[in-house]
Amino acid sequence: MGAGPVQYTQLATLNPQAPITKYDTELRRQAIPRDIYTNLRGEGIIYRGGEQLSIPNGIYTKISSAVRSNANNIRLVFKFPVNANPLRGNTVAMGTEIVPVIRSATLYRNNYRIVVQDTPGYGEHKLDAAPYGLYEQHVKDLAPHAQAYEGLETRMSLIERNAWNLQFGSTLATCPAEWSPNFFVVNCPMANQPAFHPTLATYTNRIVAAIDRAAGGNGTGNSGFVQNAAQMLSGNAIDNILRWAFRRRMMPLFLAGRSAYMLTISQLQAQRFSDPAFVDSMGGRWVAYNRITNEKVQNWYGMLGIYHSAVGADVYIVVDDRLATLLASGSAAPFGLQAGYMWPTDVDLRNLENPLVRDACILHGAGAIVNWEAEKLHMIKQPWDYEVRNGAGYAGVRGIQQLQFDSSPIGPTGLTRIYSGSAVIVCGRSEP
Repeated sequence: MGAGPVQYTQLATLNPQAPITKYDTELRRQAIPRDIYTNLRGEGIIYRGGEQLSIPNGIYTKISSAVRSNANNIRLVFKFPVNANPLRGNTVAMGTEIVPVIRSATLYRNNYRIVVQDTPGYGEHKLDAAPYGLYEQHVKDLAPHAQAYEGLETRMSLIERNAWNLQFGSTLATCPAEWSPNFFVVNCPMANQPAFHPTLATYTNRIVAAIDRAAGGNGTGNSGFVQNAAQMLSGNAIDNILRWAFRRRMMPLFLAGRSAYMLTISQLQAQRFSDPAFVDSMGGRWVAYNRITNEKVQNWYGMLGIYHSAVGADVYIVVDDRLATLLASGSAAPFGLQAGYMWPTDVDLRNLENPLVRDACILHGAGAIVNWEAEKLHMIKQPWDYEVRNGAGYAGVRGIQQLQFDSSPIGPTGLTRIYSGSAVIVCGRSEP
């Protein structure tokens, strides 16, 4: 007689009430501060969106398409206007002709790219990762990374003249890091503001000496660069900044029919503008963002308000969550000065824990920087072994830099250099 059916008695021993682990396929992420320079900028695979709402486009210098093609650098020429007194009476004109005076600027470009871990195309790895879409979401993260990287290069250009890929790329010899020619230190007397010098060490000493004076020292580093309330922004401080900017003949933007500049500040500076006592001290010259009649300006990301300066220009105050910092060091020359940035996408290297660190606010005028995109940002892919794995990334060729004009050969004193697009405004970060 044959054997009966197999009895799976072990099933009866299982506890039907035992918990079963399930996994939520929605991945959580750490918050990433938005970038004011690349918010909704451009179109295509990486940047999705249309009109840029972050900042006025006037801060960018335009380059004609005829010049951009088939060049590894671009030479732009600045011509001075005709400056001479008219001849009077019967003065002979021969031999008094006015010779054109020009300065020139050279723009550079370099490669940039980043790639992420390759996505399984098929097979077991593909099946294991499918419930989360882990690799696919990793590829989508390239978009905010590209935005943050362009923002980093923009801030670096405004502070150190040249972007990261120019400073440390194949053009290192011609694109070194050097401080912007325009530095203003809040609470430092106008006569002691740092004058530009083409020697980096000399100019650094001048900037740090001004920071020391603002902290209550005598310009020799003996105060320890301490913070005080007078180094924070105020209506009077903004008026002084504009007086200095006008002396430097900084090119204004024209918004709503008036000369204007855009000033980026940190969240710590922004808290002052939420204090009724502070805002009242500005009188009727302060207009909060919710009372701005221009809807487009009102919707700029980070817009805080407009200050109608007594000097005769408007200052649009914008909060930059990724604002750079400056950290001075040393008790005697040669001093040190380090710029700190928030790197893509949320790597914070701004030394915010150091009590002596300063905000590197930026006063933007017209034509502050050039963004030469010789090759537009685009997706790149790498298939491997019949597409069992697929790498992805983005790449392009560009050069973000200040448009500085100078004589050729460059003058040894730096007095022939012309740059009027932006300025670094050094402020305190806290009040004691």
